[in-house]
Amino acid sequence: MEVIAITTPYARWRSYTVINHDPCTNQWEVSERDSTTSYLISRLQLYFPFEDPKKFAERIGTAVKARDTAENAIRFRFLCKHITSNGCFAPGRALEQSILRRAGDEIYGVFKNLYEDYHIGLALIPLEEYEKLNLTQTSKTMKYLQNTWIERTTMHLHRLLSRIGNGHFNIGVGRWEIYNVMKLKRLIEQVLYRMQDALRDLLLDSTAAYVHYLVNDCSAVLAIEGEDYSWDGNLIDSPFEPQRPAVFYLLLEMGPDMPYYSTDPDTFPDTLRHILDDILRACHFIHTIEPSLMQSLIFAENLYLSSVGLLDCAIVKQRAALLEYYHKALLPLQAYAARYAAYRELFFTNVKEFVEQIKNADKSSSEIKEDIAFQIRMRENLEHTVPQCIVIGPFWINVQPLREALIRKRQELTAALLKMLTEKLRIKTADVITCYNAINERMCEKPVSIEHIYDIRAYMEDVPELVVRLEDRMRGILYEYEILEGFLHNLPDADFQQKWNALAHPRSVLKQMVSVKEFHESEVDRFRKQQFADEAAFTASIEDINAYISKFTTLYDVSKVSEMSVEVRRLWKTVQELIDQGHIMNRRQELFEMAPISLNNLYELRSNFSAYRELWTVAADYLKLEETWIGNPLASVDLDGVRRGLQQTHDNLKDLLPLFRDQPQLLAVVEHFIQVVEAFRPNLDIMELLKCPYLEAIHWGQLAKEIGVKGKLSVDVGFDVFLEHGFRDHLETVRRVVVKAEQLRLEQEARWAEEERIRQIEAAYRRARAERRQNRTEI
Repeated sequence: MEVIAITTPYARWRSYTVINHDPCTNQWEVSERDSTTSYLISRLQLYFPFEDPKKFAERIGTAVKARDTAENAIRFRFLCKHITSNGCFAPGRALEQSILRRAGDEIYGVFKNLYEDYHIGLALIPLEEYEKLNLTQTSKTMKYLQNTWIERTTMHLHRLLSRIGNGHFNIGVGRWEIYNVMKLKRLIEQVLYRMQDALRDLLLDSTAAYVHYLVNDCSAVLAIEGEDYSWDGNLIDSPFEPQRPAVFYLLLEMGPDMPYYSTDPDTFPDTLRHILDDILRACHFIHTIEPSLMQSLIFAENLYLSSVGLLDCAIVKQRAALLEYYHKALLPLQAYAARYAAYRELFFTNVKEFVEQIKNADKSSSEIKEDIAFQIRMRENLEHTVPQCIVIGPFWINVQPLREALIRKRQELTAALLKMLTEKLRIKTADVITCYNAINERMCEKPVSIEHIYDIRAYMEDVPELVVRLEDRMRGILYEYEILEGFLHNLPDADFQQKWNALAHPRSVLKQMVSVKEFHESEVDRFRKQQFADEAAFTASIEDINAYISKFTTLYDVSKVSEMSVEVRRLWKTVQELIDQGHIMNRRQELFEMAPISLNNLYELRSNFSAYRELWTVAADYLKLEETWIGNPLASVDLDGVRRGLQQTHDNLKDLLPLFRDQPQLLAVVEHFIQVVEAFRPNLDIMELLKCPYLEAIHWGQLAKEIGVKGKLSVDVGFDVFLEHGFRDHLETVRRVVVKAEQLRLEQEARWAEEERIRQIEAAYRRARAERRQNRTEI
């Protein structure tokens, strides 16, 4: 059978031959002429030449319509699935997961905002948008009424009346007295009345529709009485659900002082009233058709159609209903926003400052656990008590951004507390690990002596107890880790590793103790061998220093006092170091369970060397003092310090005389330095005279002249200058000048005293005279 069909590879009708038909699926098998290739097609793709083309076209049209219906049903189900979400305009869960999987969080956040704004815009045009669109439509309507309507009516009448010509309907009449008695005037008045009736009907109907659209029949709003309404119920269920959909869109936001709406609710009544009144006012300026139709007559410019007045009964009633409804609707609207003032503190909570306050409070982990649980409960409470949106009378209020912000803030506080607790546990665990590491480091110190080994062994005796205490600390920390696990908080990898390292340390520490003990056994043998070598070197050092000191004490050259003092100090320090070393070696001998080393020869050597050391150190110290007394300016020399230094040096040298009685050379050295000290004593008298505070420049000049010194003398020069000029040989001259200076000073002080006495007498006289003048009475 020959048929016409459309097969898959082609996009136009072609001739085929029917081979087979399956009644169950209504599939037809066709093939091309002179070809073995066959195709399975549906009935819609098949046309029999003998069937009615009209029925075939109807069948095709019905199929196309059914396909469109199915596609629309699929789109509807998609929109219901993805768009409708608990009364909110957010994307559905499936769409959200799809975008998150393909694009990520950031792109989904942007898409979600655009998506919500778009669909909210489709459902609810905000007050500003409503006013703008209403103004646009009003402008179009007024343009039609003031221009197009008048022009079309005039043109229609002109076309009909211009054909009549002269007579009662002559539109070309040019005299008013004739026009007033013509039937044409009554016809135009009829048209005028009909246009005014049409305009009135239009305004009344549109005003009623306007008010009907805005007042969406919420009886609960109209039942409100008084201005002190408060929202006492929950925030989810609205007792002000209207019978018809909400009209206006509002976004509830949180301000620094109180919650507020994206549009001030107080502007609604005035704005809606102005929209109503403005269109009524504009309709009072629609011209009549007479001036444009009767062009041969002259009319006034202010001839307008009579419209509905602002105080018309119907308008007043509609306006009152509108204002009453919106004035009352503002009461629950504002009361609802006031309930969100309780969330203001949470909304503006700074997470960092909140965490710092918790840290400063130094709360325990149990208290932080309670804080975390509280934040979680509060977040769940927000999810169950704060809606995504709510309808109050004519207002659809979007609460979702504020709700999400509050929930997000609770989540951020929870996450911050969990992070803070994690950091706290990290520090505690790190401290435990540090203690374990300190134990290991103390045990594993490389011993430098046998004492060090015994110190480490003594420390290791306390290690098991230390480990037990650290294990107890770690058990308490593990309890705190269970707090995090209770909140399903995943530890960072580093913290997780640190936790298990702390738990594994006790075993490693105890295992390390065994290794350290084995290592110490080998080290003890090494130090024992070292002790034998140190003992031999110590004995050799004693013999060397003994021989050197014996030879050195035979030296007595008084001209090398400085070198001798340096050397005896060095030898004394060496002997002392050998004694200290001997004590250390004897302690080691005791640790090695060996016989102690005798130090008697060192003590005897130190005792014999002490007098020799004292001689040269005292002599060297005195010579340094004498240099400072002579070389420094005379004004800075402390005479009492000089006396003490001379006496102390003299006494120390006197004490050394009995010790060197059997050594004539050294005894002569002692006597030599005693004579040096005694030789300086006469200088004290001349130094005391020269330091007299009454010596002035004139006296210093007199001394220089009498003694024969060429130069300027003063107390600021060194004493060596006075010695060079032989002041010790002119003691009486110096004394005479000093005594004269003292006498002059006494006389001068007496004059100063007398002058002061006279000034005091004069001052007393002037005070007494001033008092008499003040007490004098004028008549």
